[in-house]
Amino acid sequence: MGEDGVDAPLAVFSEVSLNTRNDSAAKSEIKDMATKSDLKDLATALRQDMATKTDIKDMAAKEDIANLKTEIEKSKTDTIKWMLAFAATQVGILIAAMGLMFKFFTK
Repeated sequence: MGEDGVDAPLAVFSEVSLNTRNDSAAKSEIKDMATKSDLKDLATALRQDMATKTDIKDMAAKEDIANLKTEIEKSKTDTIKWMLAFAATQVGILIAAMGLMFKFFTK
């Protein structure tokens, strides 16, 4: 056979051994990869976590209602302030008028 005859089978066996190791690594990597059902489950979970257009509209409506409530509270407060100011003014005018009438009639 000679040296070439001995080296040729050794090279073939080395190559086969190397290919087998590479194939084994590829098989273990394939086992770690996600399957279609895994991806479907992930997609379903993502869809459930995502906000829909209806959710966004509901949130906007709730925010609008909250803003409206705040504006109503402000307007109530302003109305009460003005009512108190006018009442105090009316009481002052009434006291002044009564004082003038008392002076006019007591002379």
